[in-house]
Amino acid sequence: MKTNTNSRYAVAVLIDGDNASFEKMEDIMGFVSRYGDAIVRRIYGDWTKKALSAWKETAREHGFRLVQASSHAPGKNTTDIALVIDAMDILRDGRADCFCLVASDGDYSLLAQRIREAGLKVLGYGEGKTPVSLVRSCSVFLYADRKENKISDNTPEFFIRRDMEYFDKAFEQAADGKREVSLSLIGGALKKMMPKFKVRRYGCKTLGKLYERLDRYELVMTEKGVASAVRLKG
Repeated sequence: MKTNTNSRYAVAVLIDGDNASFEKMEDIMGFVSRYGDAIVRRIYGDWTKKALSAWKETAREHGFRLVQASSHAPGKNTTDIALVIDAMDILRDGRADCFCLVASDGDYSLLAQRIREAGLKVLGYGEGKTPVSLVRSCSVFLYADRKENKISDNTPEFFIRRDMEYFDKAFEQAADGKREVSLSLIGGALKKMMPKFKVRRYGCKTLGKLYERLDRYELVMTEKGVASAVRLKG
């Protein structure tokens, strides 16, 4: 079993082109970026069909490989079979320690369960119609058609979302491969990247309170109840 010791996951993003919309690509990649880097990027479908032609430009822009899944018999969808075969190959060779399955088809539930049983994280992305079996088989599931409140500019929430990449990079640099790192080292890394960095801009009094608000992290407390370090959840 491969375990993740770095601050970010190596993610295999596998998209069922028959079962997802090309218009959601930015949202998909934003979701993936919260957890790691997409080292494998593939979209599956029968690319001889005009219905999937809109995917091609989006795939090129985001560095995805189009995997041909030809249908040899009417009514038979081979896309899911091709995706599952590739997923098992990637799982076996240990290239990724996290998978993102983009589909709304409950047939992928067993695949998600198998990956999770191997000790890897499974991200799921699909529409509201996605069967609960797939949703619950994933470690995290994001609905494509969810409703979100728009965050106003110049609010703490806006600045936190805007600068999330810096918070992750600061942790990664200070941790040097470890899952836990002192707040002082993180603060030093942030100051180098953002000379004008101030925690109050993010609605927090301390750096520890800021990282406590971020989904991927949790605080490490001293015996006196003082935050001394930050570590990855899970």
